[in-house]
Amino acid sequence: MNYTDEQLNEAIKYDIFSEEQVAKFREFALKNGDIIFSSEQVAKSKEFTRTDDATKFQKTLYYGGGLLIISAMTWLMKISWDGFGINGIIAISTFYFIAFLLAGNYLQFKKNMEVAGGILFSVAVAMTPLLTFSILKRYDFFPMGWSYDEYYVWIKGKWIVLEISTILVALPILFKARFPFIVFLIAGSLWFFSMDIVPIIQEKQNITWTQRAEISNVFGFLMIAIGYFADIKFKKDYSFWMYLFGLLTLSAGLSVFESQYLDKLIIFGLINVLMILFALFVNRDVFIVFGTLGIMQFLGRLSWEFFRDSALFPFYLTITGILLIAAGIFFQKNRKIIEENVINKLPNFILDSRPKRNL
Repeated sequence: MNYTDEQLNEAIKYDIFSEEQVAKFREFALKNGDIIFSSEQVAKSKEFTRTDDATKFQKTLYYGGGLLIISAMTWLMKISWDGFGINGIIAISTFYFIAFLLAGNYLQFKKNMEVAGGILFSVAVAMTPLLTFSILKRYDFFPMGWSYDEYYVWIKGKWIVLEISTILVALPILFKARFPFIVFLIAGSLWFFSMDIVPIIQEKQNITWTQRAEISNVFGFLMIAIGYFADIKFKKDYSFWMYLFGLLTLSAGLSVFESQYLDKLIIFGLINVLMILFALFVNRDVFIVFGTLGIMQFLGRLSWEFFRDSALFPFYLTITGILLIAAGIFFQKNRKIIEENVINKLPNFILDSRPKRNL
């Protein structure tokens, strides 16, 4: 809670605090780097930031519109655009890139609308692969039969040029805009890069689905680790998108495993239990969501492998579903107790490594 000078003086006036207590409080706040503003300063601050006070509904519209544009210009792009010709595609993608870059700069820095401006900056970043592909295709860098829509489907060594260019464009924009969602786009390019670099290293045209899963697992764990570091290091919440993307890739990788082997199935289940425990540690519900979905998948596969030939199979699944719902209710009601008994009993050096912003 924030207090102003006037409020503290009122507290002295009405004998709520003594002058000595208020003086000690001011000294304490100063040591911790806190500032006690005057009412006039608070009013000016609110006046300055009011245009960026986006509601959840507004943010939903911003993100929804931005993601729709990004989808249209990325994985939903079809070869029907070839009708514009390579020079036409270069012209359109260049216009998109510059227009959204300028619009994002105007909204964020002229109108102080951080979310709306940040989304438009993100759209400009998402346009980079198409723009790069079009220019390189113009100069025959890619084979004649390659089309842009294949970039989001097939693993090919030459695609790394698109990923590197996207990252190089995204980093200065991220540095300028400080908009966390751009981290998600960078993570996506890094994931694609981790896939496309393998054929170059191994000198193979294609990699197997098992190799893809293994890469996704390693990349997912790496993203979560970087997200955890960002959670501790930065005041702004860059970590959420790293956590989300890391969990998406990790879950995708873990879903490709041989469930007929009980030991692998148990490891899969334990990883998802650890996700939920980690959610308590960092206080991030996104880990609970993915951990719960993983446990559902684990129990479903367990039932399928060992009880599918039983007439009671539907009842096993029903009981499993009821137990999961009951577990959710129990967890919701007893979360604080669970945290006190599981998390807060950890050694101090581990507790000190918890992200402070989320506690």
